[in-house]
Amino acid sequence: MTHLARLGLLLLAGLAALAFVRYASSRTTISLIGLVRGDNAAQWASLEPRLGPSQRCVSCHQDVELEWSRSAHTGQSCEACHGAGDMHIERGFVTGPARELCSTCHATIPGRPKSFPQVDLQEHYPFQACTDCHNPHSPAAAFPLIPHRAEGREDCLACHGDPRIARLPPNHAFRPVEVCLGCHKPEGER
Repeated sequence: MTHLARLGLLLLAGLAALAFVRYASSRTTISLIGLVRGDNAAQWASLEPRLGPSQRCVSCHQDVELEWSRSAHTGQSCEACHGAGDMHIERGFVTGPARELCSTCHATIPGRPKSFPQVDLQEHYPFQACTDCHNPHSPAAAFPLIPHRAEGREDCLACHGDPRIARLPPNHAFRPVEVCLGCHKPEGER
């Protein structure tokens, strides 16, 4: 035999040995490192679910349920905003609504239907939490209470015309100052 034929046979034997080692080691390591080919769906199906129906939450939070059941958010599960309930049940932990969380659904995005409530986060009170004006369990715009005395401060625009303090939303821009107290009440008057 020539040296090229021997080299070819040696190369072929090396490739066969490599293929056998790869096959044998993959059959061993797949189950060893947790990768399962045949029963992967069964393994996932056997896991304890982390998310649950909102009725689980309502069993302890009846005070919120009535408000939530009549709101635009009634189609959402509690866990859509508050996170998986298992952490709350085990440790009392719950994530509250944050501006970033509200914007997941309500940021202005091309392609969303115009009828869906959307806000431009750069224009709509960029430095305030959504919950300052909206109750996420009943998200229609609430008229925020004035957190300070209104007596002697009848010119609301003296402060609220300055965007560094608390600027007006765009739909309030041309409203006269006399109408402010028609919707907004000083704390304690409601």
